[in-house]
Amino acid sequence: MQFRGAKSFYLFAIFLLILISTQGCINKPKEISPTLLEPQNGAINLPFNNLSFKFKALPGQKYDLIIRDYSSGKEVYTTTATAVNEEVTIIIPRGFLEPERKYKWYVRISGDDSKASSLWNFTTEKNSPPTISSLSPDGTTGHPFGALALTWKASDPNDDELTFTVTVYEEGKDTPVFTQNVSTDACTVKSLKQQMRYTWKVTAKDKWGGTVESPLASFQTKQNEPPENIQLKNPLENSTDVKFNNLMLSWQGFDKDYEDLRYTLYLFKTGTPKGQPLLSNSTVTDYMVTDLVPSTDYTLIIEAIDTYGEKLEKQFTFRTKVNTLPQKPVLIEPKDNYRVNLAKINSLKFKWTTSTDPDEDVVSYRFVISDGNTNRTMYPYNNNEMEFNQLASFFKIGQRYTWYVEALDKHGGSSKSETFSFETYKNNPPTAPTNPYPANNATNLPNRIPRFSWNATDEDGDQLKYDLYIGKSESDLKLVAADLEVNTYSTTMLFDFGTTYYWKVIVKDGYNDPVEGPIWKFTITNEDRPPTNPLLISPANTQTNINFNNIQLRWKASSDNETPKENLVYYVYCGRADEMTLFATVTGQTTDELTYTLSGLKPVTTYYWRVEVKDSFGNYAYSDTWSFTTKQNTAPNWPSNPNPEDGGSITGTGNLTLSWNASDPDGDNLTYEVRVSTSTSLLQSVEPIISSNNNVTITINEKGTYYWYVTLKDPHGGVTEGPVWRFEVK
Repeated sequence: MQFRGAKSFYLFAIFLLILISTQGCINKPKEISPTLLEPQNGAINLPFNNLSFKFKALPGQKYDLIIRDYSSGKEVYTTTATAVNEEVTIIIPRGFLEPERKYKWYVRISGDDSKASSLWNFTTEKNSPPTISSLSPDGTTGHPFGALALTWKASDPNDDELTFTVTVYEEGKDTPVFTQNVSTDACTVKSLKQQMRYTWKVTAKDKWGGTVESPLASFQTKQNEPPENIQLKNPLENSTDVKFNNLMLSWQGFDKDYEDLRYTLYLFKTGTPKGQPLLSNSTVTDYMVTDLVPSTDYTLIIEAIDTYGEKLEKQFTFRTKVNTLPQKPVLIEPKDNYRVNLAKINSLKFKWTTSTDPDEDVVSYRFVISDGNTNRTMYPYNNNEMEFNQLASFFKIGQRYTWYVEALDKHGGSSKSETFSFETYKNNPPTAPTNPYPANNATNLPNRIPRFSWNATDEDGDQLKYDLYIGKSESDLKLVAADLEVNTYSTTMLFDFGTTYYWKVIVKDGYNDPVEGPIWKFTITNEDRPPTNPLLISPANTQTNINFNNIQLRWKASSDNETPKENLVYYVYCGRADEMTLFATVTGQTTDELTYTLSGLKPVTTYYWRVEVKDSFGNYAYSDTWSFTTKQNTAPNWPSNPNPEDGGSITGTGNLTLSWNASDPDGDNLTYEVRVSTSTSLLQSVEPIISSNNNVTITINEKGTYYWYVTLKDPHGGVTEGPVWRFEVK
């Protein structure tokens, strides 16, 4: 194409600018301000609980719904939702709006007030008081007075949550005998009088002050009856093989009046007088007894008494089990065939394992030591060790002794350990050191020798100590290390290139004169070379579906003629291909393969990595660069094992710790959102308690049924909402 003249060129430039501008508009994402639908602008008498809001939106776009007080402009409710369809409905949970109040509301593209709807207003309806009906019992007689359930029906025109005050009077009296506040339509009144007529009422109240009081209902309690039955739960009646230590007696009393019974217990050997009671006039229904006699018949008498002194007595029998022997002790030290140097030590400690007893008896020990002719016995001994001091007064030099331990229970049962022996002897000097490293006359060694080692033995098994000397001539050896307790010496010292060194070791056992070893020598190389390149092993190059936590990078160690393995320094780099960063510095390793573990990477991301190595002289070598791609994120596992348990109950109000088990398939650290309410319909609107631990502490102020659930979130957007659990506070 050819252009003739300045005018043609000018027209072409304008056309090009228009084309670029149009292309930019085509690629710009479409954003549409929302349009309000319901409630209509200026609407009145709207419900203030569970009110629905509707607006037109663009599917896939996030929107903020904002409600403000009309007069003050204070924000009373805000929520964010993603539009699924062109029409979005959001229901405001109860408790956020108030009756007879004017509000204004609008919707915007999330976080952007410049793309907002028009501002509409509405007014909520007047609050209406609740209603109460169907009090039960009412006008009936013959009711238990120990515990009686009172129930009623209640409703609220505005769907408010209600609280109730239950008041019970003796008929004809103004002072109540029972008052309780509850959030459910039932409560239990306890400790009434027999054959007494009572009146009662319920007052219901909503959070806006709406109150209604029921008419008086009435009932009459029945005449007291004695306790009906006593059931022995543990041990069962006529049981045999019952434990005779730490036996938990448990029982249950039954009373037609549902009174709280008191109990007196007697336990004695069958055929003997019952003696003093174990338990007297107590409300507990279990009691621990111990120190019974094995293989013996026992009689248990339980007496139950109610509030009016009516009694019931029941007798039970059981037989204790046969005594079981305690566990056999296992000897620990001194080891079997141990040799005791009487010139070296003046005390000897004997140890054995602690024995347990299947019957839970207290175990003692009998300690027996013998020289083949005479036994020395000590018992009862309650510890699992014994120490002899001043050994020369107890044991002869050159004598073999045997020893064992018996475990004893108080019923005559015993279990004997195996028998160990030990021998006394005199001390001998250690041998001269041999087998040196570096080897004698070794040449071409690196200028950094990580360790020196040698062998030395002692016939008596003495703990040896060593002095190490090194120098540049046989006549000028200098002490490098003294009183070493092992036959090796690690050092970071640098030796001169091309130089011969001389060294020796002196061995000491603490009893004899030190034994001096021969003088050895070695020669250092006069060359210096860089380390070999690290070789990457795993993850394999371009491997995919790698976990983004706890990724173990593995590579083969480099070697260097002058620098020991443990002194090589490795630098691990990881990141994007054009932006790898130093993740770790690894040194002090002597293995042929090295590892470093990465965590906290992103899912579905390709990472590149390499390893650099540096020797003691500053020489570097580099590995190849490999890549791997992490797997997709997996949402956290469902929470489990709630405490309190689902459907369970606790007693009393106050602080309560909720806990649960949680885990994540990817090993991510989780955060938790805990919502608790007395109503399942309110759970999702409750402000969550946020925690990084799998437990939170809440305060329980009222009795009743509570519902709760936990939402688990990982750092990568994975969310798991757990099941709704419940518990009852009594």
